[in-house]
Amino acid sequence: MLRRDFFRQRIPYYRKDPALFAVEVLKFEPDGWQREALMDLAGNPKVSIKSGQGVGKTGLEAAALLWFLTCFSYPRVVATAPTKQQLHDVLWSELDKWMSRSPLLRKILKWTKTYIYMAGKEKRWFATARTATKPENMQGFHENNNSVFMLEYLNAESRI
Repeated sequence: MLRRDFFRQRIPYYRKDPALFAVEVLKFEPDGWQREALMDLAGNPKVSIKSGQGVGKTGLEAAALLWFLTCFSYPRVVATAPTKQQLHDVLWSELDKWMSRSPLLRKILKWTKTYIYMAGKEKRWFATARTATKPENMQGFHENNNSVFMLEYLNAESRI
């Protein structure tokens, strides 16, 4: 069975268990709190993580974003942080790291400085990096599966 066919069969399981997706697809071994957060995300539209520095928040966010991007049809994901440096040097590089560890994701997703998209569906199936400095940066995203991932929410513009 081809890896892509296997993945399609596993999607219903991954939608309910993003921790399983992280392990099987990304080779990401979540800590207990990360596993719990991923499972919370599967059942709740809003999950907030408050934790210290260097504990794995960015890795968790990358795993969650890639889970949503690959397990739900035609998603439009906005990844946001207060500064471009946080988006590009921290989150976007973390996304690249985990994508590169997955033979499947290297084939089906394409990575650029500001977008990650499903190959052949770049107009409707993507994640984009936007700073959280103005609410206008979050406007115009309409699709059945929308999601916003915020890095360092406390520093984001309050109307977002």
